[in-house]
Amino acid sequence: GLALKRNRELLDEEASAKIFQENNERSLPNTVNLHGLYVTEAKLYFKRTVEEARDREQPLCVIVGKGIHSDDNIPKIKPAIQALGENLGMIVDVDPENDGRLIFCAVVYVLPSTSTPEDV
Repeated sequence: GLALKRNRELLDEEASAKIFQENNERSLPNTVNLHGLYVTEAKLYFKRTVEEARDREQPLCVIVGKGIHSDDNIPKIKPAIQALGENLGMIVDVDPENDGRLIFCAVVYVLPSTSTPEDV
């Protein structure tokens, strides 16, 4: 029962870690490959990558795949990661050269001017 479920969860975690590691061992610092993971795993690795890349001033390239291997060829990771990035306050664009890649930029907030009506 419970022990079997926990054992399956541990094996799933190990498998996703191995897939992530193999997909990303040669990636550039501003690129992460989430292709081949389940949506929940992809979201976890995306959040970790965003935290690690927070101090870099470069856009983050995220490989999500086109959904070719998904049921009915409908992407599952791509919309989930797009929504998560937007919820984290990031600007998200689909790479114009490859719709299986997303480009994320951190949003820079501009504070409102402290000018008074007399200054205008």
